[in-house]
Amino acid sequence: MNAVIAQWIGKREHQEDSYLVRHYPAGTLAVLCDGMGGHQFGALASSTAAKEFVDAFEGDSDSPVSQRLLNALEAANAAVRAAFSEVGAYGGTTLVAAYIGGGVLWWVSVGDSPLYLWRHHRLIRLNEDHSMRAVYMQYVQSGCLTFEEAVMRGHALRSAVTGEAISMIDSSVTPYPLLPGDRIILTSDGTDDLLYTSVLADDVKALLDERSGNLAVRITEACRLLENPYADNVTVVSMDWDA
Repeated sequence: MNAVIAQWIGKREHQEDSYLVRHYPAGTLAVLCDGMGGHQFGALASSTAAKEFVDAFEGDSDSPVSQRLLNALEAANAAVRAAFSEVGAYGGTTLVAAYIGGGVLWWVSVGDSPLYLWRHHRLIRLNEDHSMRAVYMQYVQSGCLTFEEAVMRGHALRSAVTGEAISMIDSSVTPYPLLPGDRIILTSDGTDDLLYTSVLADDVKALLDERSGNLAVRITEACRLLENPYADNVTVVSMDWDA
């Protein structure tokens, strides 16, 4: 399994996203966290959560993968609580983690960082969106809001890894079968202007279809070229399943 990673700071002064990728004999684990709470504490939350998640996952080899991911999330949350208790501050992070092994995908996530699957020229979001956008999209379906209005209004998170009890967790109950040619993409919400749209642009579809070069770099560069003056941090981890 080949995993590629790219980051862009956007128009922010500091990078608050963190990621880790680990390859094992039986599979590959990728974790991406998007911190919040100001540059110092957002970075602390995201880096702490990502590191503890991987450490806990690796230390729990006897449990089924789905339970290992949930146990690792709880360990990451506890580590964030301890880190902020030590500095006397408060912050948090989103977290999305994906494990690929044996031709199937498992995941766990908290917050709004997306886990996408690009399959047969379709971009499919696999994990739940724990921001208010998911609520406002119901108003879009009823005609009370436009898609663009829902996106603009809905950035507030309903769940995050803060050290407190996690109110909403999304996890794969059963393994998700992969097909040859599938592309799995973990991102922070800095890619929303490019990927979270009502209709995916043709040039973005072509970008996702292109197999030469580094997909994570191409997505990150495409976000930069949008020239959004308020662009958020961007982190992309992409993995291709070609078995």
